[in-house]
Formats: sequence, structure tokens, C-alpha cells
Amino acid sequence: MTTEQIYTLAMMQLALVILIASTRVDPPQADVRSLRLFQLAVGCDALSWLFYLWPMQPLLLLISSLAAATNFWLLLAFAFSRCNKTVPWPLLVLMILLQAGIYTWLNLQQMEYTSLHFMTLITAIVALPIAWLFWYQKPNRTVSDQGFAVVMLCWFLVCVLRTVTVEIHEDWILSGYLVSQVLWPGIMAAYGLFVITGYLEETQQRLKAEAVLDPLTGQLNRRGLTEAVNSSLAYLQRHQQPAALLMLDLDHFKRVNDQFGHDGGDLVLVQTALAIKTMLRQSDVLARFGGEEFLVFLPAANRDMAAVTAQRLLDGIRQLEWPASMPEDYQLTISIGVSVFGPDYDFGRQLRLADQALYRAKQNGRDRIEFAGIAADS
Repeated sequence: MTTEQIYTLAMMQLALVILIASTRVDPPQADVRSLRLFQLAVGCDALSWLFYLWPMQPLLLLISSLAAATNFWLLLAFAFSRCNKTVPWPLLVLMILLQAGIYTWLNLQQMEYTSLHFMTLITAIVALPIAWLFWYQKPNRTVSDQGFAVVMLCWFLVCVLRTVTVEIHEDWILSGYLVSQVLWPGIMAAYGLFVITGYLEETQQRLKAEAVLDPLTGQLNRRGLTEAVNSSLAYLQRHQQPAALLMLDLDHFKRVNDQFGHDGGDLVLVQTALAIKTMLRQSDVLARFGGEEFLVFLPAANRDMAAVTAQRLLDGIRQLEWPASMPEDYQLTISIGVSVFGPDYDFGRQLRLADQALYRAKQNGRDRIEFAGIAADS
């Protein structure tokens, strides 16, 4: 077996290892298609190397060229799909056929230099858009996505280096091929690694988000609220700034579930959470505390600011417009208990005070605001 055949076999094995490793990735349903495109691209890459194990006959050359071209353009299709863009399939299929046909013809004509320059051009057309998509267009971009974009740029630069080497002196073509053969295994391993770790990073991010978010409303859950409030309170206490905690309860929510079912109840919870969110400052923290209870943390807010915010929420919920699935005369009201931080910055204690104030609001007729230790009719 020649040195070239050994190198070819090693590259084929590397592609197969990447392909097998990618099967261990379990992305969400929305990303399955992009993963399959990547796996097809890597499979075609392995197939293109396979045909170099034998003396290159015209038919084998054409099949190898088709496999290599499919690998190139499926990588671009993968990038479009991964970045939630529409894949231009007619254009990509046309480019696969053109690349395979032109590359095969150039090699049959023994136009080695032209073939090399042609592949550099194709690499630019494929790799540069992929790098741009992953760096600028991909939602929830991870460090691995940025790494993949950099690898695509390196792939292009290696091809340019090989082309420039030949242009400087034609006798250096062997050196140009040597440079690309030394660097290409690293590039191939890197892009496979970054694609796989990109999916894994997204999974980690999703799991972290699920741990602190309420799955129904999309707002913070109790754990997420506790983390957000404690980190903010440390700063507020250090600078002796006030804060307020509002505990909200949807009045007579059990009747909603009894009358409209749990789907109707879920709709009310989601719409209420969205409405509350729109009435808060960007720095305010909203969480679903459990059942029909919500918590709002107002950093750098004194008692007067808390009263204004609570009244705004009270009025805003009364005036909510509901979807057609709800009765026209349906009106939701809320009860609010308020506690104010400073000089006491103990979150647990303020939470209990807000809960006690909320209890008084419900006992006193609901649809009202009560401050911890102070009655405040609304």
C-alpha cells in the first residue's frame, strides 16, 4: 500500500469516526434535520476518499467528484438549516452537478493547476457563507459555533495558501499539496468536533433554562426567582438601596378551571404573565411562584414606587382583553401583597411578609393591594 493510499484510508476513517460520534447527539426535534444534513455531508466525505484507494479511472473519478461535491454543498445546506434559514435546494443541486462535472473534466484533461484553483474558488463560495452564517445569523450562538466559523475560514485559507504556493512557482505544487495534507486532518477533526459540541452546548443551555423557567408561562420559576433576587439584593444592600416584593394571586382562579377547564386556566395564566411582563420595567423580575401566584421583584424601588407599580398591575389586569374562546363578560382581578426591603434585606422574611399582606388582601375582599404591616385600600 502506497503512502497516498494510507493517507486516504486515514482520512476516510476520520470521517467515519466523526459520523459515528454525531449519532450520539440527541438534539431537539427542530434541529434533527440539520444534524442529518451534517451526517450526510460527512458520509459523502468518507465516500469521496474511498475511491482514491484505487487507480483513478474516469468512472471512479466521476463518482468521487460527485461525493466530494455533495459533501461541500451539504455542509452549506447544513449551515442554512442550523441557522433557521431556508435551504436553496435547486441551486445547491445545480452546484453539485456543475462542480462534479467540471472537476472530473479538468482532471481527465490533466489540468492540475486549473483544477487546484477551481477547488479554491469552490471552497470560497462554500466556506465563507458558512462562516458568516454561524458567526452572524445563528440564533443562540455558542462558543462552538464561533469555533466552527473560524475552522471554515481556516479551510479557505489553507486552499488559498496552496493556490498561492503554486502561483509563486509551479514546481512548488508538491509543497502546496503537502501543506494542505498536513493541515486538512486537523481542520476536518476540528469542524466535526465543533459541530458536535455545538449541539451539546445548546442542550446544556436548554437544560439550564428549563431548571429556572416555568414551562407554561415561560417566566422564571421559584428557583430562578431566588437566584435572580439574591444576586440583586447583594448589590442593593451594599449600596443601601430599597427594593420591593409584590406577591400576586389571581382571584377566584379555581372557578376558571371549573368553568373553562384546565386549558382555559392555562390560557389565563399565560395571558396574565404576558400582561404583567409588559407593565414592568426591564430591570424588574417576574416569576410564577406556583399555581395562580406570581411574584414581582422591584429593585431600587421604594414604597411609593411599589404602590404605583402595584396599582398599575391591578388596573391593567382588570382591563385585559381575552381571546374569543373566553366569554365576552369575563374579567380577571388580582390581589397583591407588598413588602419593602431595607433595612431588612432577608428575602425569606420579606417573602413571608408579602404572603401575609396578600392573605389580608384576599380576606378583605380581593381585587386590592395590601402592604406588609399597613392596610392600603385600592
